[in-house]
Amino acid sequence: MSQDQYKSALVTGASSGIGEAIVRQLSAKGLEVHAVARRTDKLEALAAETGCKTYGVDLLDTDAIYDTLSKIEVDVLVNNAGLGLGMDGLPTSERGDIDTTVDTNVKAVMHLTRAMLPGMMARKHGHIINISSVAGLYPIKASIYGATKGAIHLFSQNLRIEIQGSKVRVTEICPARVGTDFFRVAFGEARAKDPVKGFKALTPDDIAEAVVFAVDKPQRVNISLIEVCPTEQIIGGVGIVETD
Repeated sequence: MSQDQYKSALVTGASSGIGEAIVRQLSAKGLEVHAVARRTDKLEALAAETGCKTYGVDLLDTDAIYDTLSKIEVDVLVNNAGLGLGMDGLPTSERGDIDTTVDTNVKAVMHLTRAMLPGMMARKHGHIINISSVAGLYPIKASIYGATKGAIHLFSQNLRIEIQGSKVRVTEICPARVGTDFFRVAFGEARAKDPVKGFKALTPDDIAEAVVFAVDKPQRVNISLIEVCPTEQIIGGVGIVETD
C-alpha cells in the first residue's frame, strides 16, 4: 500500500458482507484493522482469520461510540454499517422502520465521524470512507432508505468543505446491488433473492477493492465519489403502470 502513513483502520458492520470483505482486504494490505459489529461470534471468526481487533458495539448506542470507539486512534474510518427497512414504501412501513434506518444509516455515521475526526485533523492525516448507495444519488422506490443515503451523500460532500486544509480525505462509495444479507433483512428470507435476479450482482469484494483503491492513492489525490454498478443493472428508466 503506497499510503504508508496509514497504519490502522476502523470498519463498522464488519461481521458480514461488505464490511467483512473490507476487513480482509485492508488486513491483507498490512493495516491494523479494528472491526466493529454487534455479532461478536462472527467477529471472533474474522479475528482468527485476519488478526483484526474486535469490538461488539451496537452503533445505535451513541454512548458506546464515544465511550469505547472514540478512544481508538485510527488513520482510516470506514462507515459501512447500514440497513434498509420499510423498503416496500413509506405507506406500508412500520413506525420503527423510520427510526431504526435513520439512526443506523445517518446518526451513527455522523457520531462516529465526529468522534474520530479531531484526532485525524490534529495529526493532519486520515481518511473517512462512507459506504453509501446509488439510492443516495438517484430516485428509487424506497423513500426511507433513499433519504438516508441521500443524507450521507450530502454529508460527505459538505464534510469535505468543512475540513478543507486538514489533509483528511473523504470518500463516498455508492454501490448498486450487491449480493449480501442486506436484502434478507430488508425483504425477508422468502424475497431475499428477488432484487438480484436476472443479472450478476456485485460481490462484497468488488466494494472492498474500491475502498483499497481510494485509500491507496497518493496524498494529493482525493477520490471523492465512486459509483459501482453491475454491468447489467441500469439505474433509471420509466415503468409502465396501468390505471383505470
